[in-house]
Amino acid sequence: MKTINRLHVLFLAATAVLVFLPAKTPLLAEKTPVQDAIGETVTDLEGLWAEDACETVVVKKKGHPLASVACSGNFDLAQRARFLDVLFKHAFKLQTETYRLRPQHGMYLYKTLYGRRVVYFKLFVRNANDLWPRNPVVGRQVALYVHNLRSTTDLVAWRTLGVPLTFGVTLGRSDTGAISEKLREYGEELYLAVPLEDENVEIADGSLLTISDALNPEKLDEYLKDIDAESVQGISPLYCSRFCKNVPALRALLTALKEKNGERELTLIDADPHEESSFYQTGRIMNFRTFRAFFTAPEKHNFCSALKSFLAAGKENASRIMAVDAADADAFECVKDLRRRQAGSADFVKVSQMSVTNPFR
Repeated sequence: MKTINRLHVLFLAATAVLVFLPAKTPLLAEKTPVQDAIGETVTDLEGLWAEDACETVVVKKKGHPLASVACSGNFDLAQRARFLDVLFKHAFKLQTETYRLRPQHGMYLYKTLYGRRVVYFKLFVRNANDLWPRNPVVGRQVALYVHNLRSTTDLVAWRTLGVPLTFGVTLGRSDTGAISEKLREYGEELYLAVPLEDENVEIADGSLLTISDALNPEKLDEYLKDIDAESVQGISPLYCSRFCKNVPALRALLTALKEKNGERELTLIDADPHEESSFYQTGRIMNFRTFRAFFTAPEKHNFCSALKSFLAAGKENASRIMAVDAADADAFECVKDLRRRQAGSADFVKVSQMSVTNPFR
């Protein structure tokens, strides 16, 4: 009888252990204080970006730990997967994920469980070219670069289309300052369309920069004197055939622009239609964020066919910047008609919102 009682007691004790033993993951999580786990996790999260690109603050949110990580850089699909992988490796179980996006900024809030404790991770992403889930874009993404604005009337007319646009103001015109000021007042992206020495243009719309002047530091500085107050996001060539074959002149121009722009990032749009142009390659080599635009001209009447062909192509994700002259009435009517008849068929964005992870067509 004593043997039976002893076995009975042992069975009840073993059953009690099985009943009250926590699940494996929470048990492991309780071995490390939550503060230490958050600290180790934050260190690994910051390591996903470049050195000194992140700052972190840990506070309380309704009594629960909240780690706010602010980083300068991209947060695309692959980066998000790495971010979640760090959380999972440190035994944080994801409960919910919410986000709010702006053109180049995003906020992501993750509610997690560490054992039985609720822990929040808030990620601020700034100065980003790509943000999950908007980028990479699913479908067709189009940025319209409306360059060679000649009046505020052109500006107002294009804005009535109701799609995001990026505008290029011709450098050296008498009304360059007034149009630039109006763009800033409207909160639009401001690019400078720079007239560069061309084989077919002698009298430019704006002030033409020659190769010889670009290679003369004093004359180049005089040519660019008005850019200091412009607060431009980027530049593009308005004319360029001869100039864009001369790499030393291009490097001199881009170096001077970079110096004038200080710490602000300049984006280059290669709107030159000539195949021999070195504008794009030179910009890339000099570490500018550079895009090649699909060039259209009013006299060619090729905007609408090019846009519709791009949108009607295969189902793969793709992006395109289309450079269109502000005076192209056919292009204006094409976009207007497209928006009315095929709303949602194209994802129109500004150049700053372009996905750099999508293939360009």
